[in-house]
Amino acid sequence: MKPFTVIDHLVSKSSFDLVLDKETTALKTTPELSDAELEQYYPKTGYASHETQAISFKAKVYAWVKRRNIKSKLNWIRHFPTKGQMLDYGAGNGDFALAAQQEGWRVCVYDTSPSATKILKQRQLSTLSVPLKENQFDVITLWHVFEHINKPSEALALFYKSLKPGGVLVLAVPNAASWDAKHYKSFWAAYDVPRHRWHYNKHAIALLGRKAGFEFLKTKNMYWDAFYISLLSEQYRKTKVPWIKAFYKGLFANFKGWQTTNTSSLTFFLQKPK
Repeated sequence: MKPFTVIDHLVSKSSFDLVLDKETTALKTTPELSDAELEQYYPKTGYASHETQAISFKAKVYAWVKRRNIKSKLNWIRHFPTKGQMLDYGAGNGDFALAAQQEGWRVCVYDTSPSATKILKQRQLSTLSVPLKENQFDVITLWHVFEHINKPSEALALFYKSLKPGGVLVLAVPNAASWDAKHYKSFWAAYDVPRHRWHYNKHAIALLGRKAGFEFLKTKNMYWDAFYISLLSEQYRKTKVPWIKAFYKGLFANFKGWQTTNTSSLTFFLQKPK
């Protein structure tokens, strides 16, 4: 697969190449930026996952999708054998962590963003710093965070070490093999370069997980994401009345994804052996 170019539509309008990593089959954003260099590519205000109030139409759609996703996430983890110690890694504004806490989980949170950490502390959530302790957590969740991590193999090794035997790692990521990714191509909003450093598919996550020692449990479709991603993608295309087209594109993307368990975003459940 030849590298192809994607534009940072959100902030800088700069171009980045996506290059196939042959070892994992994931796509990697190049050039590779340091954490310090990447800071300038985050919006000063209004990065969706760090906001607690929805003001713009786009933010309201994001908040609507997020509320429904949180319900799905809680249903998925509700079936785990025990409501023990959970780490929500890359917790953003803490909405999921608070919801899980209300369900009876003992939740700790972590985020690299100073502004997000400030919000988490204001919401009286228990914040952690790395390195993490061994055999500390029953569940570790990363909701659309893993694609931001520069060294995924090192991160998985850390999570493996921090989980108790039988503990579960939950990874939700945009799916670069989805119908909408192929349809929108360089306008697919979930590429979100350069903030998204990696762009995964089912095979890549399964391969990375096995190399880290995890057992692959299951994959869940994330249907609501297709509508928000399609809306942003249509806006990047400068479509007139983008929300109408986005609704139908989201429906079709979900139909195609439902057939193949390959929706716009996927959630993976990986278990540390007992």
